[in-house]
Amino acid sequence: MGVISDAIDALEDWCKDLFKDGITSQFDGISDLLTDTFDQTTGSGSGGGLVSDFITQHPASFTGGGTGGSTIWTTIETLCNNVVVPIGGFILTVILLNELCQMVLRGNNFKDFDDSIFIKWIIKALCGVILVANTYYIASALFSFGTNVCSSGLATLFGSGSYLSTPLAINPSALSGLSLGELMTVWFISLIVHLGVLILIVAIVITLASRIIEVFMYLSIAPIPMATMMDSGEWASIGKNWIKQLLALSFQGFFIVVALGIFKTLFSNAIVSLNASSDGVILQMGMLLGYTAALIFTILRTGAISKSVFNAH
Repeated sequence: MGVISDAIDALEDWCKDLFKDGITSQFDGISDLLTDTFDQTTGSGSGGGLVSDFITQHPASFTGGGTGGSTIWTTIETLCNNVVVPIGGFILTVILLNELCQMVLRGNNFKDFDDSIFIKWIIKALCGVILVANTYYIASALFSFGTNVCSSGLATLFGSGSYLSTPLAINPSALSGLSLGELMTVWFISLIVHLGVLILIVAIVITLASRIIEVFMYLSIAPIPMATMMDSGEWASIGKNWIKQLLALSFQGFFIVVALGIFKTLFSNAIVSLNASSDGVILQMGMLLGYTAALIFTILRTGAISKSVFNAH
């Protein structure tokens, strides 16, 4: 019986060491993934990064990471000026003619006729023509406010250092007091956290790519909502809401930067608590998994948050 008992104990110790090495390897993998990916993502290294390329670059210089060839801006600009501007001009003409009729009839059926209404109408027409003819460039200048804020926020929160101030590693002493079952649980949770970080990166890419595509879509149709701004009635709400949507897309990048900054602090604090003692290791691992899932959910909701702030619908 003593031999069998010693063999079982040796096997149990071997399994514990195996899972301890597995947990350490998982944390090393998560640390490398976070450090390498987010350093490149936030652009804290020598070159640019995924987030910095997508949210700090003006649409005119955005290429999606490619080099050479024409930018997306050139394609959308050609489409806007050749296809959408004439439609916007037609809508502006209809709105201005309707506005002129309303101005003339508003004066008690010509009894209180005022010649100054024609001067007002001419000024409004000139403003409308200028807006529709140059709306693509006006809209891009409006969007640049958001890119400047994102660039400043990225530099303030992350600077030129690494995304994680200290490497993400678990202290071996924190695992020494755990049983085999607890080690298996911690290893399984660390595996899920590793997978969650991969999903997080995919969620960031999807959010950034869909955001920039929406931006170019809003810019491509810019002359039409801008033409409705000259209307004094309900049509003006189309142009106002379009501007709100463009601002919301512009500042969505800022909310992404804020979410990454919050996640950086929460993740680092959780690791400090995890290495403080062997008590509550599973709880801290669960919190790491929860933080990762929360950030994925938050990144995907940054568009809705930004639209809510600017009351865009």
